[in-house]
Amino acid sequence: MAKSAHEFAVNERVNHHVYGYGTISMVDEQHTIIEFDENGRKKFVTSIVQLAHCDVAAPVKAKPRARKAKTTKK
Repeated sequence: MAKSAHEFAVNERVNHHVYGYGTISMVDEQHTIIEFDENGRKKFVTSIVQLAHCDVAAPVKAKPRARKAKTTKK
């Protein structure tokens, strides 16, 4: 059952009927921002967005590779 974003907190995992699974990154009286697993960051009006709790773990993000220092030839 979908619930209002007022019932959720930062870092909670949620499911949105269009964008799928995501993690709440910010929620206040006006806006809720969610980082979706496959659809990026989206901003919603808190009073009207419908979300459902979920137990699906967040995907593990790959760590960026370290860049090699450029060498200059003399």
